[in-house]
Amino acid sequence: MLNFINDSCIQKQTVMSNLCVVCLNSTINPKNLNEIDSKQTKIIIKLRQCVPEVEWQIESQICLPCLEQLENVCTFRDLCIKSYLKRKNSSEIKLEEEKPPIKEDNDRFVCFHCEKTFKIKSILEDHIKYKHTETDLTKPLNICDVCGSSFSNKYLLKRHLKNVHATEKKFKCELCERKFASPVYLNAHKRYHSGERKHICSFCGKGYITASDLYHHEKIHANKRAYRCHICPKAFNTSSDLHKHKICVHQDRSQWKYECSFCQRRFPLKTNLDTHTKTHTGERNFLCHLCDRKCINRSVLKRHIESHSVVKSFKCNLCLQGYKYQKSLDIHMMKIHGIGDAKIPERIKKYFCSICPKSYFANNKLQKHIRTHTGEKPFQCPACDKCFIDKSYIKQHLKTAHNVFE
Repeated sequence: MLNFINDSCIQKQTVMSNLCVVCLNSTINPKNLNEIDSKQTKIIIKLRQCVPEVEWQIESQICLPCLEQLENVCTFRDLCIKSYLKRKNSSEIKLEEEKPPIKEDNDRFVCFHCEKTFKIKSILEDHIKYKHTETDLTKPLNICDVCGSSFSNKYLLKRHLKNVHATEKKFKCELCERKFASPVYLNAHKRYHSGERKHICSFCGKGYITASDLYHHEKIHANKRAYRCHICPKAFNTSSDLHKHKICVHQDRSQWKYECSFCQRRFPLKTNLDTHTKTHTGERNFLCHLCDRKCINRSVLKRHIESHSVVKSFKCNLCLQGYKYQKSLDIHMMKIHGIGDAKIPERIKKYFCSICPKSYFANNKLQKHIRTHTGEKPFQCPACDKCFIDKSYIKQHLKTAHNVFE
């Protein structure tokens, strides 16, 4: 009897594991959604593209009849997109024929799109080609491997690498320590020292120093999200954001090329490494105007200033717990209620005391601990001469010793 029950359970588990995630019927030899089809595309990617409303799980399976229907849908979808792009291109060509992009005005050549003037016609033609011709997103972009910027042709990419990421930079700024490979880039850099923001966004009124900065900013307002990731359903407003997404999310961490010289931790972008390195060196140049806290960078300072507020705008609708940030609420929902897909951060004691074996999760905790070794007490009570190793002790001291309640 026991053997019969065990066989029945095994048979039931086998049937459940062979269920198709689409039609919910049991099937023989189902395909895993993580498998790659004949066109070198994962099945789950096609499902997410065709039916983004459903949260497809990578461990699910699909039967062959449903997979065949999915292929038909994808073929039809590709046909519609190709037809749309063909019509769009033909309409743009017709528009260019009806209204020429170049007009002459007092021996100067004027761009039809932005009214900029040029003395030489060939320079204007290059301007139109590189500034006002929309990049064909069906073709591979020329992307800089160093910073993620994209260019319409290999020549511009090569020029960018030569001038921006060149190893030899002879032209030095007199106002700071930065150097450049050409006087053109040096002069462009000097504009940032002047602080003049004459390029104004027509959507929000925010000013920018260069036309290029404004151009990339206004793409955010347009929110076309024309740059789509071919691995997941996410899309971005700029090719640079897409490139960073691919590196940060889809590239293997062992291939990240920025390595910390202190702890050998790897990072996808140089900005990430620069910020992380400051946790080792202790460099904190951004001072809070509400307290004596110093922060690593401007974004950390902004989050810190928000911590002075007592407003908790993000409420859990199940237990009414409040949080200051949406990310904190998302982690709470996943950790406490098992809802959502937020990644629960793994806490690692990466800050080690050089005097004893103790380690800490946060650098400020480590600094507090080190003062127990050195005897340093930098925080003095405002009502007496007593000093403490940590500012938090003053509040309790005021209550017990001076009967002061804040």
